[in-house]
Amino acid sequence: FPRHEQEIMETSNSTEPTPYPYSHINIDVALGLPMFARLYLLHGPILYHSRLVRNVESQSIGYLSAVSIDFFFVIRTYLRHWPERCLLVWCTLIFFIGGWCFRACEYQPAHEHWPLTDAMWLFVPIFGTVGYSNLAPSTYCGRTICALSGVFGVFSMSFFIAIATGKLILTPWENYVHTFVLNTELAKEHKHQAANVIKFAWKTWFWKAKKTPLSSMRYLQMERKLHRSIGIIHEIKQKQRCLNGSTIGLPEIQIIERSTSMNTEETIRKMATLESKMDEMEGQLVNLDYGLNGTQNVL
Repeated sequence: FPRHEQEIMETSNSTEPTPYPYSHINIDVALGLPMFARLYLLHGPILYHSRLVRNVESQSIGYLSAVSIDFFFVIRTYLRHWPERCLLVWCTLIFFIGGWCFRACEYQPAHEHWPLTDAMWLFVPIFGTVGYSNLAPSTYCGRTICALSGVFGVFSMSFFIAIATGKLILTPWENYVHTFVLNTELAKEHKHQAANVIKFAWKTWFWKAKKTPLSSMRYLQMERKLHRSIGIIHEIKQKQRCLNGSTIGLPEIQIIERSTSMNTEETIRKMATLESKMDEMEGQLVNLDYGLNGTQNVL
C-alpha cells in the first residue's frame, strides 16, 4: 500500500533492502487487476459483428427452431469453423494478461517490479502445465495468478489436443481407400492360405498312406501346418469383419436411415394406391353383379 516501502526502509538498519512480506500488494496492482474485467465489453462487438446476428434469414430460422442466437452460440460457431484461430487468439490474450499480472504482483530485492520478460518467462511453463522454472512467485498475489494460469493452461491444452486429434483423423474417403487396400492384402493372404490348406491336406493324406517310420513324423508336421493355415484363415476373416465394421460411421448410418425412411414412405404410398384401386375394383364388381342379376331377371 502507499508509503509501505518508505516505512520499511526507515525501520531497517541494514544497507540491504528488506523484502516485502507475502501479503504485500501496491494499490496500483489492487486497482489494476480488476481493470481486466472490462474485457466483457468484447461481448458486444463479437456478437453484433457476426453475420449470424445481422442476417435476417438466420434469425428467422433460429426463432422457428427455438434456437437462441446469442454470444455463446456465436462463439461455438467460431470454434467449429476456425478452431486454430480461436485457440491462437485465446492463448495470446491469456499470455499477455498473465505476464502483466505477474509483473505487477512480483518484486525484485530492490523493491521494483519484475521485468516483463521475466514475468512472461514464468508464465509460459505454468500455462503449459509444466511447473515452476528458475523463477517462482514470492507473494500471495503471484501464487494466485499461478493457480489461475494453471487452470487456464489445462483448459487450453485440452482444447489443443482436441483440435490436433480432429486433424489427425482420416476423412471418410481416406478411410475407404485405407480399408480397400487392407482388404485387398487380406484377400491375397486368404487365397495363399487356402492354397496351403489344400497342399498340406494332400501331403497329410500322402504321408498317412505311407506306413514308414519317417512318414509318421512327416504326417505330424503336415498336420501341424494344416491346422496353422486353418487358424490363419479364421484370423483373416475376423480382421475382414472388423475392417468392414470400421468403415460404417455416423454419417453412413444417417444415410442408411434416410434411405430406409424414404423407401418406407414410398412403400406406404404404394400400398395406399393399391388399396384405392382394390376399392374401385370392388365397386366395379358390385355393379357387374347387379347388372348380371338384372339380366337374369329379364331372361
